[in-house]
Amino acid sequence: MSAPPPLRIGPIAARVEADAVRRYREATAFDGMAGNSQEVPATFPAIWLWHPAAKAAFDDLAGEERLIPVLIAQRFSYRRALRIGEEIRFVITRRADASAPDDVQIEAHIEGTDGEVIADFAATYRLFQPEQAR
Repeated sequence: MSAPPPLRIGPIAARVEADAVRRYREATAFDGMAGNSQEVPATFPAIWLWHPAAKAAFDDLAGEERLIPVLIAQRFSYRRALRIGEEIRFVITRRADASAPDDVQIEAHIEGTDGEVIADFAATYRLFQPEQAR
């Protein structure tokens, strides 16, 4: 398998919607511990990987081999917390090392509309071949 080509997407405009934060908090909370309703969970930006404009970072990963991307690591680095109602811009980059083409890095850089850097996050996905194809 060859490494997927590098890719840059954005900037993409998004808003930290209260309803999306609530649904994310409910879907990821342990034992009903929903937390402060005004607090945006640190991992919330991961939902933007499925934004229609950002999906391209994953669209061609399967390739002709129909590989499945599985999250194996993630890192979030904040300069400040996200705020409900806030408008942001993010840029997503994708890269893979030719020496390890099964591991793909997806990175996002998040800024406020004024250019203030809010956060950076990265996720590493390993591409697996489905069992039935082996």
